[in-house]
Amino acid sequence: MRFLLGYGSCGIASGANDALEGLNEALKGTAFSVEKVGCNGLCFAEPIVEVITDDGDSVLYGRLNKNSAEALARAVVSGVLPSENRLSEEELKFLYGQKRIVLSGCGKVNPESIESYIENGGYKALEKALSIGADGIIDEIKKSGLRGRGGAGFPTHIKWQSARNSAGDEKYIVCNADEGDPGAFMDRAVLEGDPHRVLEGMMISGIAVGAQLGLIYVRAEYPLAVKRLQLAIDEMRKKGLLGENILNSGFNFDFRIMMGAGAFVCGEETALLASLGGNRGMPVTKPPFPAQKGFRGKPTNINNVETFANVSWIIENGGEKFAQMGTEGSKGTKVFALAGKVKRGGLVEVPMGLTINDIVFGICGGIKNDNDIKAVQMGGPSGGCI
Repeated sequence: MRFLLGYGSCGIASGANDALEGLNEALKGTAFSVEKVGCNGLCFAEPIVEVITDDGDSVLYGRLNKNSAEALARAVVSGVLPSENRLSEEELKFLYGQKRIVLSGCGKVNPESIESYIENGGYKALEKALSIGADGIIDEIKKSGLRGRGGAGFPTHIKWQSARNSAGDEKYIVCNADEGDPGAFMDRAVLEGDPHRVLEGMMISGIAVGAQLGLIYVRAEYPLAVKRLQLAIDEMRKKGLLGENILNSGFNFDFRIMMGAGAFVCGEETALLASLGGNRGMPVTKPPFPAQKGFRGKPTNINNVETFANVSWIIENGGEKFAQMGTEGSKGTKVFALAGKVKRGGLVEVPMGLTINDIVFGICGGIKNDNDIKAVQMGGPSGGCI
C-alpha cells in the first residue's frame, strides 16, 4: 500500500501540509509512510492523495484537510477504501482523453529522489543516447517531428543540427524556464514534479550538439522548482551522472542554474541570453542565431522545459512512435494550463490537433455553473483572445 501526496506549489497552497500532518499522524507506528510527489494535473481537487493498493489499483482522494486525511489513512490501513473525499467518475473524466508523455512522471515519481526516477525508467534514454551517438540522436528527433514547445514551433532537429555543425569546442545547452504568461504553469509543474526528466533531455541534447554545460534559466518566482532542480543536480553528481567520463562513455557534462528577475521579455531567447550573460535582457535581431553565436558568443542550443521533457521518451521509444501522435504538421502532445472559469482547472496533456472545445467541455467539464463561454485567452498576452 502506498500513499502519494501531491506536493507541488498548487497542493501546498491548497493545504497539503495540513493533509501531510494528518496522514503522518494516522500512519505513525505502521509500516506505511507518505511519499511526496509533484502535481498530477488535477489542480482543481488539491490537496490530493493517491492510494495505490497492493494489487496495483489506484484511487484518488481530493480536497483533503488534516482531519479528512487522517481519517482516510486510518481507513485504508484497516483495509477499507472509503467513499468520503474520493474523486467521482465525473471528475476523473479530466484524465480521459489525455496522452501523457511530459507529465507521465508528475504525481508518480518523488521529485526529490533520484532513486524514484530511476525506478520509473529514468536515465535509460541517456544510456541509449550515449550508445547511438550524436547522429543517431538527431535522426530520432528528426523522425519524431518534435517542434519547440515554447511558442515558435521551430523543428527541434534543425536547431540541434545547426548547433552541432557550428565550429568550436565550447558549446552550451540552455533551458528556457522563464515562463511568464499569466495563467501558465506548465513548466513550473514539470520542474517541480519531475526535474530529472528535463535534466536528462538537456544532457541528451548536449551529446547531440557537443556541449558540456547546461544552463537552466528559471524565474526566481519558482522557488520550489529551483530547490528541486538543485537537489536533482546534486544527486546526479553523487551518482556519477554528472562531471567527467559519465557512465564510462568519455562524455563530460554539468549544470548551472540562473534565476531570472521575472522580466517577461526574457522569455525571448536572445533577451534570455543577454540576461544570462549579465546584461540587460533585450532582444536582438537575428541572424546570427544562438546556434551560431549564443551564450558567451559560442554556439548554443536553446529549448524550453517542455521540449526537453519530451526528449528521453523519444530516444527510448523511437521517433516514429512519437510521430504517430498529433497532426501532419505538429507531432506528439502538448501540455496546456487551464485556468479561469472552467469547472476542472489544471494541467492537461493531449495529442496535437485536439480542439479547444474538446479540452474545455470534454476534459474540463465546461464552464462553472454551466454558464456560456465568452472568450478563451490563448497563450498569454501575445496570444490574444478568441
